[in-house]
Amino acid sequence: MDKHPNLKLRVNITDSNVDFYRDSIDIALRYGSPNDANVYGFKICEVPRVLCASPDYLEQAGSPKHPNDLVNHQGLLYQLYDILHSTWQFTKGKQQFKVKISGERASNDGDLVRRWCVAGKGIALKSCLDMSNDLLSGKVQRLLKGYQAEQTELWLIFPSRQSITPAARLIRDMLKANTDALLKELKSKQII
Repeated sequence: MDKHPNLKLRVNITDSNVDFYRDSIDIALRYGSPNDANVYGFKICEVPRVLCASPDYLEQAGSPKHPNDLVNHQGLLYQLYDILHSTWQFTKGKQQFKVKISGERASNDGDLVRRWCVAGKGIALKSCLDMSNDLLSGKVQRLLKGYQAEQTELWLIFPSRQSITPAARLIRDMLKANTDALLKELKSKQII
C-alpha cells in the first residue's frame, strides 16, 4: 500500500468461507481451489504443507522419524465447521501414509494452531506460508523432510467478474510477487 497510497484496505480475517453478499466482502483469500461455479478467482500459487514443531517440544517429546511415529505425539488439529482434520497424509516416492492423529488441542483458527506450535504444545501440519516466519527464524523446525504432505493452492476469489477491478489486480500481483519470493526463500534455505 506504500506504493499505492489511494488504495484503501479493510480486512476481515476468518478461516470460514465467506458469503460475499451477506458479509459485504469484495475479495477473499482462500486455501484450496474454489468449488463454487458462481465465483471467479486467480490462483496465486501452489503451497506445500509442512509438519513442524518447536525445539522445546522436540526436546521434551522427541522427534518423529516416520509418519507412523506421529501417533505418539500431541497433534495440533485444525477444525472447520464439524470437520476435524485429524488424518494426515504423506508420500515418500510411491509410498503413501495415512496417520490418524490425536491431540488435546483443536481450533477453527489456523493462526491459533500456529501459535500453539510455536509455544511448544505439539506438532502441526500447516501451510509453509503460514509458518514461514517461524520456520525462517528457527522458532519451529520442519519434521520428516523425506516425506511430502499433500499440497494446497492459494486463491484470490471474487464474487463476480465485475468486481475484478484494477485495484484488485494490483492486490493479486502483489500477493503473487510476495508469495513467490517467500517460497523461493524457503526453498533456498532447504526448508521446503
